[in-house]
Amino acid sequence: MSSGHAARGLSMIGASATPSAMASIPHSDPPSAALAAFLRGCERRGAVFAALQCGDPDRGDVALAAALRAFRAKAAALPMAEWPVRFWALLAATPQVRGEAAAGAHWPGALAGLAAPAPADRAALLLRLAGGLQEAEAAEALGIDSAAYRDALARACPRDAAGQPDAVAWRALADAIQQHLRDLPADRLARLARLREEALAGTRIPPVAERVHPVAAKKAPPRRWPWFVLLALLLLAAGAWWWWHGRAASPAVPAAAPAAQGAGNVLALPSDPVVTVAELPPSDAPATPADGADAAHAHPDFALLADGDEAAFARQADFLAWYVAGAGAQDPAAEDEADAAR
Repeated sequence: MSSGHAARGLSMIGASATPSAMASIPHSDPPSAALAAFLRGCERRGAVFAALQCGDPDRGDVALAAALRAFRAKAAALPMAEWPVRFWALLAATPQVRGEAAAGAHWPGALAGLAAPAPADRAALLLRLAGGLQEAEAAEALGIDSAAYRDALARACPRDAAGQPDAVAWRALADAIQQHLRDLPADRLARLARLREEALAGTRIPPVAERVHPVAAKKAPPRRWPWFVLLALLLLAAGAWWWWHGRAASPAVPAAAPAAQGAGNVLALPSDPVVTVAELPPSDAPATPADGADAAHAHPDFALLADGDEAAFARQADFLAWYVAGAGAQDPAAEDEADAAR
């Protein structure tokens, strides 16, 4: 099937999901916990699918919010087993997802391959890689048969230089989409949770920044001094500190007598100050040790002289050295000869 048939299949979804058709199916309201859990499980994949299909996260979030509200209105008339296909059918039928990408659409880095396919073919690919749907579910969500879905998927598959399907590029694109799913920032996740809460409540919740207490809103902002006033105060404080510090550091000087005024209204210079010079007392002579007090300590053999026993050994050093060397011992051979003679 051509891309035109796939696009017509997308446009048929909105007509097939009319309120009158859904009202003919009697069903009780779904439990709020089950509906909230289902939407919580779909919001991340739905946001990534819509953002990558549009090439713009903000435009994709508009499509996701519309699909969440529409599904909340129709979920009560549907069996829970049909919820996944109907949710993705509603999301794929939104004008932002079904139409051409806007002029500012952008797919960065490893996701750049999503810019080439036609919108219907790109939706078929993203339902598989971002939505995680099987072939039959994705085809039903797009309103086409399985053969047409396979054709759209083949057209959206990355190609190599020879024009053949590139399995390596397909795997790289799938990994990039999965990484994008895991790396959604915290502020984006908070925004998706807010869209889910609005859909469940059926009303638009004001942003957190708008929910301000009336008393706090009327509170006047704190008064701020102009910068030049603060600068003047700082200069004044610095000047006062410098003047006081200089006055405290300088010694007191008696006021000088007014200088005599000479002829021609010329003031005479004051006389030179009187400088008083005082001699210092003589320094004390250095202390000297008592006579002979260090004579013994200065002797080179002081340690030997201080020990009497060591001194006695020192006087017999030559004899002791001769004795230790064995001069007084007889040769064992000579002793044996003497014993034999006896």
